[in-house]
Amino acid sequence: MTEIKTTIDFDPDALRTRYKAERDKRIRSDGNEQYLEATGTFSHFSIDNRGGKIIERDPLSNEVDVVVIGGGFGGLIAGARLKNAGIDDVLLIEKGADFGGTWYWNQYPGARCDVESYIYLPLLEEVDKIPSEKYASATEIQEHARAIANRFDLDKDVCFQTEVKSIQWNANTSRWIVVTDRGDAIKARFVVMASGPLHKLKLPGIEGIDTFAG
Repeated sequence: MTEIKTTIDFDPDALRTRYKAERDKRIRSDGNEQYLEATGTFSHFSIDNRGGKIIERDPLSNEVDVVVIGGGFGGLIAGARLKNAGIDDVLLIEKGADFGGTWYWNQYPGARCDVESYIYLPLLEEVDKIPSEKYASATEIQEHARAIANRFDLDKDVCFQTEVKSIQWNANTSRWIVVTDRGDAIKARFVVMASGPLHKLKLPGIEGIDTFAG
């Protein structure tokens, strides 16, 4: 067998040193405390401009087997596996106006996932999906989320534009009481927490940002 010799035009050790230096710059002891939340003066940044008009509905007070909080991939996978197990009485509650979670809220130009599609996108075989790109766009990822919801009939039992405010255990009835900002008080045998932090807007904690006009 012929040995193949290759040459590189950079110094690997120097590159590792550079990477470490850049990494060290980004490690901060204050973590997420370095950011400002979209509340108070900045609350207008958290308005959902994609969902359109809020759909009016009566408050719910029914009982279900399972409430799943979150309409992103975590909630969709939980719902799909529950349906596979024969548990059909499942209600999803999602703050946004559609499925997708992070990929509903983050739809800015050029947004895409930096993990290969075949690794990142769940339940590809179940929805008979072949990703169109190695690194899928935010639009395609959200479409895949919708496809999962449709495949497992999760889109038939979902409360969009609804935020859970509290979950309380009723020892007398052995049921969870899920209270939302829409006046719901839904009773559930089980609650699945499938919400995450990645959809949450983070503003830079720069002094004077509250008066900066652009």
